[in-house]
Amino acid sequence: MEKSKFYLALGSGVLAFSIIWIALVFLTIEGDIGTYANTPRTVPFFLGCCMAILGFIFLYQAKLGFKPKDAIQGIFDNEFKNITICVIFFLVYAFFLELFGFLISTPVAIFLLTRFVLNEKGWKINFLFPVCMTGTIYVVFIILLNSNLPKGTLF
Repeated sequence: MEKSKFYLALGSGVLAFSIIWIALVFLTIEGDIGTYANTPRTVPFFLGCCMAILGFIFLYQAKLGFKPKDAIQGIFDNEFKNITICVIFFLVYAFFLELFGFLISTPVAIFLLTRFVLNEKGWKINFLFPVCMTGTIYVVFIILLNSNLPKGTLF
């Protein structure tokens, strides 16, 4: 099986960038990782770890022989339509996030995206995924990072 040089180069680049990112976070930003309260170093360190995981995923895809989409195929009309819908949708979501807050806006937004953009018909995905995703984000930011999420101006 022919190996994909694209994913090998992409994975190596993302992994190298994340290692440099994490090193710079420790060298330039004051704060301790692992303390109860957030420090200025917490979120950049978390982003560096996410980039490292993504780099390993790309390297694994290169090992399995994945290849990127054929460039000749181009973008289909429905892909362009979905991208446009998502951009408009996220602008509207930002407005409603300010009004209704995170806990009300996010599950509704994820439900609408899975139902109408991804065309998911199954009720398990449409109802359980938004609730689980919102709950996971809530746990990460409120409990683990001791941070705040938008509460909304109406409530």
